[in-house]
Amino acid sequence: MALGLGLLAVVAGGCGPSLDARADSETPERPSLVSLARLEPSSRVVNVAAASSDVVRQILVQEGSNVVTDQVLVLLGSYPLRAAELEAARISLERARLEPLEVEAQRARVRAVEAELAYARDEVESQEGLSRKGFSAGKEFRDAQLQVRRAEERLNEASALLERRSANVDLVLREAQNQVVQAEARMEQTMIKAPLDGRVLRLLIQEGERVDMNPVVSIGATLNMVAVAEVHANEIRLVEIGQAATFSSPALPEPLEGVVESIGEMIFSNSVTGEDPTAPRGLRVVQVRVLLEENRLAEQMTHLEGQLRIHLAPPEAP
Repeated sequence: MALGLGLLAVVAGGCGPSLDARADSETPERPSLVSLARLEPSSRVVNVAAASSDVVRQILVQEGSNVVTDQVLVLLGSYPLRAAELEAARISLERARLEPLEVEAQRARVRAVEAELAYARDEVESQEGLSRKGFSAGKEFRDAQLQVRRAEERLNEASALLERRSANVDLVLREAQNQVVQAEARMEQTMIKAPLDGRVLRLLIQEGERVDMNPVVSIGATLNMVAVAEVHANEIRLVEIGQAATFSSPALPEPLEGVVESIGEMIFSNSVTGEDPTAPRGLRVVQVRVLLEENRLAEQMTHLEGQLRIHLAPPEAP
């Protein structure tokens, strides 16, 4: 009896792989996973806001306009005033740059007064000699002495002014330069500029309306579009940077190929649900960004929702 049971055990153990092993071998590798996704510019959508509360004076772009970094998009109501202040500051700076010439002119005045003083002193000596010989009255001598004192006072005044102007040359120039910098900063706040090269996606305000540091223009770098997929947290371990992916939507004539560019670091609730009102909400997902091939139509479809298929084959080594 014991021998029979032993034989049965040997037969059972040696007749092939276990049921679990057969199940594992029969399970095919998963080729891809599919998730909902939306299109957005590679820069994301940037909502450009005003730096201060003001009224919109002029909108210089239209929706769909291509813009470059630092291009002026909107002028605010205080722009003319700030422009005039800047011009006045620049004039003051030009005047300050002439200050060295004023110093040279003052030196010339000092030299002229010194010459007058020397002449007056010579006149005193001459009148004093004539007075001793009896050829000059005392009044001429006293007048000559008075002219010397007056010349000395003028020389002291001119020398003090020269010293002050010489010391103030750098200060006046720095003060004027600082005024220009302040005026430029105030003027910058009256201009809303593009922070990047891209396309104007939407104008959020009209001329004449007041802005209170709220977004005014939405722009994005649409030359490179990205599909932002929401991959379930349970499947994110299958995704790797560099894997191939395909974005498709009924709005596009053909699918767009791309490569996984980045994988998010946070788990949150899904926001892309498609057109199905019964689609599940509150799913725990991770964002995966896929850089897509260039496509003119896709550039005009920011926030288009569709389906992204990520091919789970390991990415090719560079």
